[in-house]
Amino acid sequence: MTTRYIFLAAVLLSALAVGAYAWLGGFRPATAALETTGAPVFLAGQAYAGSAQGDGFGPLFRRAKQVLDEGRLPGTALANLYYNNPETDHDTVRAFIGLAVADTLRPLPAGLRYRLVPAGQRVVAARTAGVSFLLSPNKLYPAAQAVVKDQKLAPRDFYLERFGPGETAEVWVGVK
Repeated sequence: MTTRYIFLAAVLLSALAVGAYAWLGGFRPATAALETTGAPVFLAGQAYAGSAQGDGFGPLFRRAKQVLDEGRLPGTALANLYYNNPETDHDTVRAFIGLAVADTLRPLPAGLRYRLVPAGQRVVAARTAGVSFLLSPNKLYPAAQAVVKDQKLAPRDFYLERFGPGETAEVWVGVK
């Protein structure tokens, strides 16, 4: 009799896990294609170099989210620019963590700086819609890497992540 309840509990927990995964958009695919960017991207944030497990890395994300939530830079989306592959270089991260902004005309909150990603970048752009930002990187990077591999492109150390409103997300993987 006890094994029946254990089995029932396991089935119920599995169904809840699958339901939560579906609710977060886990079954929605990412699309990816080779593109050349048409407009510059302006970022407001802070640079980071060091361990992904370092004490200073996590607070940069929280600071960016705080500025976004306070509406101090309207029309923004969370954005991260990596200068090395965040999927493979787990020990060392070189990044700029912050927000994508429309222009550089507004004064920034203390500690933030502007960074420009110029137009004309050759990238593999992977996009999702309706997928939680918790799950989207695990969909975007494999989709982009598949296009890089299928088209025999040479990646370069340039990765731009943007997490916009309505659970839209995109990753640009720079290619030569």
